[in-house]
Amino acid sequence: MIDLVYIAILKANRLRPTTVRLAVLSMISSYEEGTHFTIEKICDDLRTNGVRKSIGSVYRTLKEFEDSGLVIRHQFDLIGTVYESSASTDHDHTVCVACGKIMEFYREEFDSLREEVVFEAKGRLIKHTQTLYVVCEDCL
Repeated sequence: MIDLVYIAILKANRLRPTTVRLAVLSMISSYEEGTHFTIEKICDDLRTNGVRKSIGSVYRTLKEFEDSGLVIRHQFDLIGTVYESSASTDHDHTVCVACGKIMEFYREEFDSLREEVVFEAKGRLIKHTQTLYVVCEDCL
């Protein structure tokens, strides 16, 4: 059964509720908060649930979701492109250079410093990304 909430979310973002969009949105919504996923993971998980969608269809759908603000795309060194739901709170990332594990963190001090730098530049912050590349505890 099609979840009416997903239809409402798509319509609120000016996206027609097609079967591909509904399937991808449903899959993303099933992930735990903070999950970072690839196009391949979405395709594999859809296939596991009996839904067959081409990688091209999923790619185009994620691009539409990114453009409408439903997901955020990250390009991490060594890992490549991953996505996450935009519903999560403001955070930055660490990426383990040994195993590729992505971890989220938030430090108020970083926000304060970022605001200070923008103020000194007499500008307006449009977007920021911060990724710290580390060797995680498991790989030490």
